[in-house]
Amino acid sequence: MACLSVIEWEKMSAIIRPYGMLADYLKGEKEAHVEAGQTVRQALSALGIPPEVVALVVVNDQPQDKDYLLQEGDWVKLLAVIGGGA
Repeated sequence: MACLSVIEWEKMSAIIRPYGMLADYLKGEKEAHVEAGQTVRQALSALGIPPEVVALVVVNDQPQDKDYLLQEGDWVKLLAVIGGGA
């Protein structure tokens, strides 16, 4: 099996960057590389992020839903559901 360079791996993956309380799920990391070809929902589950706490998914600066199929090189921003009030 051939080894992939960092550049080759990044081309085959998407980068997920959670904001706010969602960042806690990455245990100190600012972003995670996930395999392209899966949905955002599948990637969230693989990272241990419950999809129901994600309010907004932005892929390459465009709003998408959680069933968006990740492509090589995608940059994904995640924003959490905000609760509160009385």
